[in-house]
Order: sequence, then structure tokens, then C-alpha cells
Amino acid sequence: MKATTAIYAGTFDPFTSGHHDIAERALGVFGKLVVAVAADTGKKAAPLADRVRIAELSLDGLCGVTVVPFEGLLTDFAAAEENAVIVRGIRNAADLEYERGLCRVYRSLANVECVFLDADAKYGHVSSTVVRQLAALGAPLVGYVQDVAAAEIKRIYAK
Repeated sequence: MKATTAIYAGTFDPFTSGHHDIAERALGVFGKLVVAVAADTGKKAAPLADRVRIAELSLDGLCGVTVVPFEGLLTDFAAAEENAVIVRGIRNAADLEYERGLCRVYRSLANVECVFLDADAKYGHVSSTVVRQLAALGAPLVGYVQDVAAAEIKRIYAK
């Protein structure tokens, strides 16, 4: 099976510069990328519409990228796309072990393959958790998020 669509899914609470880097690189490999923002996060998260908006702002200008919300299982979403592959970003060994387990589940449930992209070292410390904390404290977000999304992120996540 040759992949025609790459799916980069997550809660993106919020979408970071590290997420942008993975999305841009996945787009370079696959030519078409669906950034799927999960409605069901399993944790307290910003409203789905806000997370989708931040991802759209962050990815504006990248041709071939579509941002969509989804509910339920990622495998169901991926199975609905023709010849899809799931893209996952890896920052460190802990990410690798976690993502390997998830990808085995995706394969067992829907025969959907995963592709891992190694995060650029300059984003190794960037996480949505760190961005939420910085925004809540009013700290600068330069380098952590796309500049066009910073004001929206501060509005949503500031205490």
C-alpha cells in the first residue's frame, strides 16, 4: 500500500513550533497532510474550536495541509482516509516507547501504519505543557509557537 494521505493527529493543546516542524517535514515527504485535532483528550483541555483555530493560524501558508477536528478513535478517522499513514513526532526515548505502543494498537485495530519523524533538536524542550505554563505566566512565547498564533494562545491560556 502506498500512502496518499499523511495524518498528524493530537490534542494540540496548544499547537507548538515543534508540531509545526513535524507538520512541515511530513508535508515534504507526503505532499498532503491532514492535521487532525482530537476532540476527546482524556484530560482537561482548551475547547476544541480554540485548538483547531490555533493549528490553522500556525499552519497558514503551508499548501497541502488541512486542519480538521475529529471525535472517537484515530484508527476510525484514519480508516476513512484512502491509503492513510499516521505521522508521529519523536523527541526522546520516552516518546519513542510510548509512540511504538500506540502504533502497534493502530496497526492491530485498523491495519494503519505509522511513520516516526525525529524532532529537530532545537524543539526537544518544547511541549504543549510548557507552552501552557509560559502563557499562563505571561512569559514570551517566541520560539515555542508560531508568531501568528502567539496572541491567540496567550488569550486562551493566560490565567
